[in-house]
Amino acid sequence: MVSYNHVADLTYLSENNRNKEFLDLFISICKSNNILDILAFIKEERFVEENSNIKILYDNKELLIFKENFILNLPEPNPTTCTVGDFEFALDYPNIIDYTCKPMHCIKSIQYQNDIHYIKTNDDFNLIPKTLYDQLQPYIKPYIQELNKTLIYEVGHVNSGFILDIELIIKIIYLAFVTSFKNIIDERLFLMKEYNFTYEAFDKISFLQAKQYLTKGIKLINERNNPETQ
Repeated sequence: MVSYNHVADLTYLSENNRNKEFLDLFISICKSNNILDILAFIKEERFVEENSNIKILYDNKELLIFKENFILNLPEPNPTTCTVGDFEFALDYPNIIDYTCKPMHCIKSIQYQNDIHYIKTNDDFNLIPKTLYDQLQPYIKPYIQELNKTLIYEVGHVNSGFILDIELIIKIIYLAFVTSFKNIIDERLFLMKEYNFTYEAFDKISFLQAKQYLTKGIKLINERNNPETQ
């Protein structure tokens, strides 16, 4: 679950342009650095309620994005192997590696005879000769082509396509989970006062659950302050 405190921390890191820490935190929440897992996690966690939506401005108008409009055509995992020369490569959709996400990250491991080397860092990728990587391109290309059929959102005639770019991945996380840190502080203080929440309590509720408590709290205050309800 993406908790209220997670949203607060992501928002703080985003507002302070601390993108590496932002990515580290989100990957730890998602518990995967694979791009398919990350995009699927974003969609499921952001739209936990039936009427959950994301509001964006398009052509000076407010556009509402619901779950059925968000992260579309996401491919399924497709592990394959291919042999180039004396090496056997295991491939699948790419991971985020060392704060980057590139086509070469489709390579998961290299096997030579009975020796298997798992690729986990960019230093590992740098050990692959360019001539060998060039021969892998026809096997990697279909993964990227399928991934690029994904739509970030599509509402009527308005849509935004996906490309494999770490800055775009950060923007998608931002779109789903980043709000205003000042507002979060005010809301958290309000809920602590009205409901006796502790700071730790916000680790156990989602952002939308906190918003529900906030709405109820404001309603109760308005009723208390309205002479007609007394």
